[in-house]
Amino acid sequence: MKTILIAGAGQLGSRHLQGVKSSKNQLDIWVYDLSNESLKVAEERYNQVESQNKTVHFVTSLDLVPSKLDVVIVATGSKPRAAIIKQILASKSVIYMVLEKFLFPRLAEYQEIEKLIQKNGVRTWVNCPRRMWEGYKMIAGYINKDKPVIFKYIDTDWGLCCNTVHYLDIFMWLNGCNSFSVNIDHLIPVVVESKRQGYVELHGTEQFETHSGSVLTLTSTTESVPNPLVVIDNADTNIQYNEATGSITINGNIFNVPVHYQSGLSGLLVDEILESGNCPLTRYNESASYHKAYLQVIAPYINKLMGCSSDSCPIT
Repeated sequence: MKTILIAGAGQLGSRHLQGVKSSKNQLDIWVYDLSNESLKVAEERYNQVESQNKTVHFVTSLDLVPSKLDVVIVATGSKPRAAIIKQILASKSVIYMVLEKFLFPRLAEYQEIEKLIQKNGVRTWVNCPRRMWEGYKMIAGYINKDKPVIFKYIDTDWGLCCNTVHYLDIFMWLNGCNSFSVNIDHLIPVVVESKRQGYVELHGTEQFETHSGSVLTLTSTTESVPNPLVVIDNADTNIQYNEATGSITINGNIFNVPVHYQSGLSGLLVDEILESGNCPLTRYNESASYHKAYLQVIAPYINKLMGCSSDSCPIT
């Protein structure tokens, strides 16, 4: 029996839990959160999924968790994530780890965690799951990486800062480059409260460009966008992807692919990790480089708007 720890039983953690329960492996699952209320909701969601060969434990202390763990999923908010990773790796033997994004709000934490991961020999990925989606796998087959990838997405109040890394990750996977420049000249200089307490968001447009001329443009607006689409232009190929419905139009030809939710992916993810020691997600070092490049630009901008000189940027 393999042992799984999910640290963080909030909205995302509880969906990971549902997904892990659908794994085909025999699992001993541990769910850790300081909030009894969050654990209760997670347990309710766990019970909504039918499965066999699983045991589950809901705990408010890591001391109760076994010392040897096969897979750890850290699904907390960004602020406490580094501290929790340190606590887990200081007291547990971990083989594989999956981290939620936005990874960390402080630049210094990226190197600290990288050193800790290397010291403990933990193979670690960051959960930007679009690389697992059938739609983007299909799209990748139409991309000519020798030509620029022009990728655009606009939607209403969709959590621009929180979700930028998701689109950066899939954009970089499609274009094949490993670095980019960041332009935030067209952001609206007003900080708004995030849907998650204690975090902030922005509206406006961000742009990311690679040395090969590929460009990612992300826009969050307060106006209604009735049919938000990912639009990709590459050489003579035009792609329009409605992620919410699974409809993909490629040069006028319409295809339908599954719509993916985290509760439907985590079981597949855990199974692949346990069986092969690998998975399609982005490895920590690569994802951390994307996070840091973005954080170096967005953190001073947000802190200036907030009138503070903090070394931390409250995005999740």
